[in-house]
Amino acid sequence: MSSKVTFAFDNNPLGVYHAGQVISGTAELTTDRPKTIRSIFITINGYGETRWQESVEKPGDDGKTTKSMETHTSTEIYYSSDKYVYGQSGGSQLELPKGKFVFPFHTTIPPNAPTSFNGSHGQIKHEVTLTIDRSVRYNNIFKQCFTVILPHDLNTKRENAQPLKRIEEKSFWWGSIFGANKPMVMDVSTSYSGYVPGQKIHFHLVLDNQSDVQCQDVKVRLLKNVTYRANSTNKEQLKSTESRIADMHCGEVVKHNKAQFDEYLLVPPTTPTTVGERDPIRVSYTLRFIAKTFRLHGGGDLVVDFPVTIGTLPLLGSGEDKGPGQTASSNGSVNSYPGAPIFQEDVSDEQFESSTFKPRYPVYTFGQPGNAANGAPAATPSLYPRAEDTPPVAPLPYAPNPVTPVAKPTAPGPQKIPPYPTNSPAPLPAAAPGGGHFEVLGFSIPPGYQPTPSAPGAAPPAGIGWK
Repeated sequence: MSSKVTFAFDNNPLGVYHAGQVISGTAELTTDRPKTIRSIFITINGYGETRWQESVEKPGDDGKTTKSMETHTSTEIYYSSDKYVYGQSGGSQLELPKGKFVFPFHTTIPPNAPTSFNGSHGQIKHEVTLTIDRSVRYNNIFKQCFTVILPHDLNTKRENAQPLKRIEEKSFWWGSIFGANKPMVMDVSTSYSGYVPGQKIHFHLVLDNQSDVQCQDVKVRLLKNVTYRANSTNKEQLKSTESRIADMHCGEVVKHNKAQFDEYLLVPPTTPTTVGERDPIRVSYTLRFIAKTFRLHGGGDLVVDFPVTIGTLPLLGSGEDKGPGQTASSNGSVNSYPGAPIFQEDVSDEQFESSTFKPRYPVYTFGQPGNAANGAPAATPSLYPRAEDTPPVAPLPYAPNPVTPVAKPTAPGPQKIPPYPTNSPAPLPAAAPGGGHFEVLGFSIPPGYQPTPSAPGAAPPAGIGWK
């Protein structure tokens, strides 16, 4: 390829921002030969799109029902900004010489921009695009995605701090055959209704198996529910999916026995719960407890579901949670935070069509020392990397090298300043002559080594052949 572009974000190597923040950086263009172009511009935008196909039945002209595939799709642009960094829109042809050029970019992300997402039937993408506008050939387009997080503070809603508790029971027809029909009873509770990635969902579960049916396993799962919305010709279309992002197995409970489980489920890096009601992609979560039984016994599994909220800022004091009814440690503080989060890629493997970008979400390291010294409470965590936590990037040296236009532009208006090429990196020093031996895959070959001669090509292998 004759050109390549390397994007770098200022003081933000991971490219993670929250809605409302200013994004800035540079796009470094490298060309190995001169190009005839009209302009170069950089676009920073955010958009959401959904698309899927469904089989529908429609009456034909002959009155018979026919099946066909119908595509549902929608696109919504949240923000977009264009800036010409060289030339102008619709200008005359210019010659871009061979070399390396650095173009700065910056814009402000809207405060209500939705969180980045990549799913099976849609995506919410934020990206920087550098376009080389060429008059004769196809445009050269280079893109770099970045993550945007819409803050979701769990402390803003009181219900997120409420515990979850429920008692469910289920009877099986298998026991009625032998004159007994006692139920299987599950009593389950958690400390809160809202959690953040990296936090443990401590739960207390008691399974009283009074029935004649054996419980093979008690399972706990965190399910991610995604609803995609599209606009059709007549009405709004919805597509819902459910995927498991975390689970654990507690063990079996034989019939006429009782077991208690005080365990936890770790929340992985995942998309926060959607706040908006009319977003084209909505994300919610379900915490599911399952008492697995044999299908032959009838009645199915005993299942208890709770809706839970996944946020970006944890509840005050939730880092000291040890489970329902458990007291926090004496050295904890109800007003403490676990410190600034780290940012990890989404645990989900789903992707929209050919989009392979994985957004990064805040993950809190509960149980580790905070950022404050001497045991003081950690400060309120930031939703994005701070400048003081990232070493500054050394500026690229450059020397002015004006670009000579092929033809003088005729369009009115001020002309843009041409790009400034940077000095190419110094060539690597030549390797010193070897000392009579060299290394291959970590093995040193001594001087005078001779490989073992192979057998003659015409000689057949002894004892092996076809009959």
